Amino acid sequence: MDDPFAEPSNTRQAILGAAFRALCEHGYASVTIQRIGDEFDKSPSLVYHHYDGKDDLLVDLLEFLLDEFEASVAGGSLGGSPDAEDAAETTPEAAFDRSARDQLDDYLTAAVDPASLDQAYAPDARFVTVMTELRSQAANDEAYREHFDRSDRVFGEYLERLVREAAAEVSREAAEAADDEGSVTASEVAATLQTFATGGMFRWATTNDEAWEADSRAGIDRYLEAMLPLVETTDPDE
Repeated sequence: MDDPFAEPSNTRQAILGAAFRALCEHGYASVTIQRIGDEFDKSPSLVYHHYDGKDDLLVDLLEFLLDEFEASVAGGSLGGSPDAEDAAETTPEAAFDRSARDQLDDYLTAAVDPASLDQAYAPDARFVTVMTELRSQAANDEAYREHFDRSDRVFGEYLERLVREAAAEVSREAAEAADDEGSVTASEVAATLQTFATGGMFRWATTNDEAWEADSRAGIDRYLEAMLPLVETTDPDE
């Protein structure tokens, strides 16, 4: 994953960039304000001036990254044309200018095999590990818990839109064949995918055994193939 803070526009972004690099290099347990200051190209004392401690800074980092993600996917259709796949290498926004199903596939791959993603702004193995470490802090820290409550809502809405658009891409024949099987909501499918991804990230980051990855991915792909023709494609809020 490319450094999202390569060109900071203000002191806050410069500090967050230093925190991002230090966190990816050292991991949550070993990162310190001093190590973050070492990555900062101005006086390290500025870090102490802006933040009360490591966790205060890291929660702000998480909020910034989530704000950037939310801005990238805000408004309009999330699905683009297949010809837009090469553009995903250039900007964060372009990474979302691909088909909804392709974006779902990348989201699920990031949970169980992040090293296989080669887009510039896709989560890589180190980033997934770090995010898993930070999410685990929410078990005992209310600030982290509040962030991940918000993060789950943002990603849930993103996935729900993707599921609805991916369902609309399903062939007419498949949708007609599924008519007699009832229907499911996009939110139900999105919640299932989100829970799979969260569990997959924890399992990937905390075990050495990789044998489960292929079976888990095959199972969730089979679930999607079965569910997408059943998804209601009309947004209930519209």
